[in-house]
Amino acid sequence: MESDRDESRRVSINFRDELLAKDWPDAKRVAESAGIQPGSNPDQYLGHLRSSGAMLGVWSAPERAYRYPDFQFNSYGALRTEVSDLLKLLPSDEEDRGGWRRVFWLYSPHALLNGETPAHVFVIEPQRVLDAARREFGEPNECW
Repeated sequence: MESDRDESRRVSINFRDELLAKDWPDAKRVAESAGIQPGSNPDQYLGHLRSSGAMLGVWSAPERAYRYPDFQFNSYGALRTEVSDLLKLLPSDEEDRGGWRRVFWLYSPHALLNGETPAHVFVIEPQRVLDAARREFGEPNECW
């Protein structure tokens, strides 16, 4: 019989695999959409964006590379300006090195968004998602 912990792990792995199957762009595709020079190092550039909190990437162990969830980009492939505001509210990189905790939150139905996923609503009404994240996780520097 499967323990609750094993069941939870299995569900998480299945959800992660389902999300990776969405074929989110890798560093090369994001760099091409952003107009970054082909001779440059897109992994280094996007690593800087991830570490500075401007962009969210999730680690794909089988590919040994980051994938970039699509909610962050507009129809032209440009990074939405509100992404950095959202990432300031979600658990930090230190708490979520692979990005999966944040992505699970973004792609799971949320009661404050009438059962819609934050990722879906963010594309249409980013402020609603910022408000939901603020209510759930609090202000980033409220302890100060």
